[in-house]
Amino acid sequence: MKVKKEIDRREFMKSGLVSALSGGVFLDSFNRTRTINNLFEKDSRKKEEDENKIEYRKLGSTGYNASLLGFGAMITTDPAVLERALDMGVNYVDTARGYQRGNNEIWIGKVIKNRRKDLFLTTKEGARSKQSILDGAEESLKALDTDYVDALLAHGLSSRRDVLNEDIMSALEKLKKEGKARFVGMSTHSNSAEVIDAMIESKFYDLVTVKYNFRSDDGLKKAIERANKAGIAVVAMKPMAGGQGYVGSKMGNLNPFQSALKWVMNDKNIAATIPSITSFQHLNENFNTMGTDMSWSDRKILDKFAKVTDKLYCRMCDVCSGRCPENVKISDIMRFLMYAEGYGELQLGKDSYKSISFHETASKCIDCDDCVVRCANKLNIRERMVRAESLLA
Repeated sequence: MKVKKEIDRREFMKSGLVSALSGGVFLDSFNRTRTINNLFEKDSRKKEEDENKIEYRKLGSTGYNASLLGFGAMITTDPAVLERALDMGVNYVDTARGYQRGNNEIWIGKVIKNRRKDLFLTTKEGARSKQSILDGAEESLKALDTDYVDALLAHGLSSRRDVLNEDIMSALEKLKKEGKARFVGMSTHSNSAEVIDAMIESKFYDLVTVKYNFRSDDGLKKAIERANKAGIAVVAMKPMAGGQGYVGSKMGNLNPFQSALKWVMNDKNIAATIPSITSFQHLNENFNTMGTDMSWSDRKILDKFAKVTDKLYCRMCDVCSGRCPENVKISDIMRFLMYAEGYGELQLGKDSYKSISFHETASKCIDCDDCVVRCANKLNIRERMVRAESLLA
């Protein structure tokens, strides 16, 4: 499956180049023509190489062939990076109503306006009541400047009860019947194996976006396999297991992130991945990871990466949820702290922290001498919560 290329840009560049060569530099007509042809033959070869390198996988029972490398736009600020990704053949784009306070959908809408049919577009809605979901979907369609999204996802579900929530299912069903969402699904950051099994049980959802990386446990890996067999498309988010902020110079010249992405891509039960892509360098590195196998070196790099981030990275296993007697939302706050520390997105961390009730924040942890909640992976929860309150509040 190939993505339509932008002819206008090429024509513009070509006409501009001809003017520059003919106006300021003397070249005989033969040399000028040869120079232009060589440039565009090289550009054509590069596009052909990209098309040959990119890998597409069936997106569950939707029938769509999605690029294994999708575009996670949550923290992207340069629209040109997305435009370049689409030119390279990337055709899966992920956003959400709440990203960048709504601006994420707006700039994405402008980029894809003339190539809407060439890609699979998903957005997410965090509301839980039926009317709020419907209202949020209308806002997303307006911001994206489109009549429909390919998939609308209920955002951040973390329990079987959430998955089978009648309000959520009723709203998504209505949007699907009205043609405003071709397919429906959900995203999940924690307790994901239970969420996925409930999806399979419901026989209602088409797609799940799940936090999945080399730090994920076997229970989640097996649940993903069951989902794939049931025809549910599984899209992996947060495949890098953290961010550069956790690593600093501790990895030396080693780049653990492409090894981490490779680990996820090598799982054939994953239909697509949506790492955050913020620069042309990120795009090229991630793009070149497709089609490569895990090596001994990759495994050694990931082993070191795991040790470097062991006391900082929350696996989002959700074992701590509901355990705090003061109702502090530990798992969510750990994720918000990752946005700030790991991704270097302090404002995103702060905005996310503000989205929860004050009574659920880590403010209560300041005066708590001994946290009664124990992390299954031996993170110091109180230390992490105090850090979150001082950094994000």
